[in-house]
Amino acid sequence: MFLFFVLLLAFVLRTVNLNQSLWLDEAVQAVTAKGPFLGIFEELRGDFHPPLYHILLWGWTRIFGASEVSLRMPSVIFGTATIWVLYLITKQIVPKKFSIFNFQFSIPEIAALFLATAPFHIYYSQEARMYSMTTFFATLSMYFFIKIINGLTNYELRIKKLKKFRINELTNYGFFWGYFVSTACLIYSDYYGFLVLLAQIIGGVIIFRKNLNIYISKFLHLYIPIFLFYLPWLPFLISQFKTGVLATTALPEWKNLVNASFIKAIPLTFVKFAAGRITIFDKKIYALIVGVLGLVYGWLILKGVIMGKKLFNCSTAQLLIGLWLVVPVFIAWLVSFFVPNYQPFRLLLVLPAFYLLLAIGISSLQSNKLAVFLSSFVILVNLTSLLVYYRNPYFWREDWRGVANYLKSQQIPLVISSDTFAWPLIYYQQEKNLIAVGKGVRKVSEEDKINLTANLRQIKGKRLAYTPYLADLYDPEKKIPSWLKEMGFDKIGKISFNQVPLWIYENRH
Repeated sequence: MFLFFVLLLAFVLRTVNLNQSLWLDEAVQAVTAKGPFLGIFEELRGDFHPPLYHILLWGWTRIFGASEVSLRMPSVIFGTATIWVLYLITKQIVPKKFSIFNFQFSIPEIAALFLATAPFHIYYSQEARMYSMTTFFATLSMYFFIKIINGLTNYELRIKKLKKFRINELTNYGFFWGYFVSTACLIYSDYYGFLVLLAQIIGGVIIFRKNLNIYISKFLHLYIPIFLFYLPWLPFLISQFKTGVLATTALPEWKNLVNASFIKAIPLTFVKFAAGRITIFDKKIYALIVGVLGLVYGWLILKGVIMGKKLFNCSTAQLLIGLWLVVPVFIAWLVSFFVPNYQPFRLLLVLPAFYLLLAIGISSLQSNKLAVFLSSFVILVNLTSLLVYYRNPYFWREDWRGVANYLKSQQIPLVISSDTFAWPLIYYQQEKNLIAVGKGVRKVSEEDKINLTANLRQIKGKRLAYTPYLADLYDPEKKIPSWLKEMGFDKIGKISFNQVPLWIYENRH
């Protein structure tokens, strides 16, 4: 009954403010989903992701439409379902219970409640992108993997006592099929899914290091079909990689936008996992809060991994959960030194392991009162961060809907530095009021001045708007404002639509 309440709470929390404006990446996803099926693959050439979510959303919009709420509902559903799978995983590991005000709660229920109220998970369970779905398949893959590993471990122990052991006693073949399907869906959802698969392989090798033939013989027939199933996508992956290289060459500043600082990356990931996307502008207070969270959460996670024992002596499930958290973060961090693409939200697929280890750490405490206090502390942090997020639109997504409504009400055109971020205005049906100076993924050049001049001559009114959105990438030399001034347009004001600034210009002639 309590689990039902947790799942209901999780669903409700993920629908609050669900109809906020689409931001750039969501708008690209939405316009593509409304278009022809083959258009998915054209858009994917510039979007470094596998196709599963794009295909799913294309089908979804054919049934439920393409409103902001409809587009985000699959992520809400996947986010809620992830909590249920996390509960099942925790139930295998530590079914321990403790009392709060004469009510009995189990550690699996507490772990589910942690993730249900997790601000970082809620934010990306409200986004029309693949991250919530990827996290679901990562969690489901880990659930089946632990089931299989536990079966193999029991097999290894029993085979020492028995000369013959029937294969159907090993484990339910349904777990193998479940693992195959969930893992295939995982790596077709996000390339970071391979890091979870790597964590599983490392875990299997460590657990069966003294008898690797058992692990290899049972998993080889799974890994080979998974990679064979992925082979048709490899040429497209290579094409995406080449496109990415060309984009970063044309826009070298791009790496500063999509990649966290190498030194700050891991601490930033921990902060986002614990407190979500909100920030505190008083740096001293923010540092104090981060320090407290680091001490409390770090201690609990450490207890969750080793439970006071050496790493190789902990339970197999705890080892796998620890690797699930550590390996993807560490590998992504190392790779970012060569391929700048590290952002905490890309590692959402390990967030369930983060909260699961917190719950396991709490279960290891001898004091029931301390366990209750720390459980309440984690939930209080989650709910406080959520409240700040819900009440402060600053932490919401870019307000392109507000931009579109403003352009429509004022009947003025909008000048942008590149047509590559025209998608939100296309979604909100204001593309007729759009003047894109540059075309494609490149910086604005002197040749684009001719195009801008020709477009401005067709303006009927005396006013226009310009957005410096992503201008540091596409127009770092600020050529467009200079050209506007040369053409007789004076800047008369500024308006901000939550991370989308508009500069209002008027023709002096």
